[in-house]
Amino acid sequence: MTTPCERYQMLISGHLDGELRPEDRRDLDQHLAACEACRREFDEMQRLAAGTAAALIGDSPPDDVWDGFVDGVYNRIERRTGWLVLIVGAALLLAYGIYQFVTDDWAGALVKALIAAPVIGLAVLFVSVLRQRLRAARTDRYSREVRH
Repeated sequence: MTTPCERYQMLISGHLDGELRPEDRRDLDQHLAACEACRREFDEMQRLAAGTAAALIGDSPPDDVWDGFVDGVYNRIERRTGWLVLIVGAALLLAYGIYQFVTDDWAGALVKALIAAPVIGLAVLFVSVLRQRLRAARTDRYSREVRH
């Protein structure tokens, strides 16, 4: 045996599908005015039907959403290009500096070794920390949620 609300829940589905007869529609409207639980059910199903229809139709988002998306893409491309140019330039400058450091006769081998030792140590530490940060960023589930 079905309860009255179960009957109206079937009528709600019929209403959302556009299959109700006018007398069933009036009956449903009267019940929804009196029953809070069925009215909540109707509202939820109506939102679900509207969201599903919008997803299937493929409504495009508003222009400001697209503008923000396009700006974000361009910003990422510009930043990556900027970082790439910076890194390549710094690497070339570093390579030239190392070449000049080794080939110029401004100091003896001992002085050059004493200068190079701390620089090489700092470079090794930098690479170690960078590698650790990159590995942690790949596995950190929270870093993806914080980014814009």
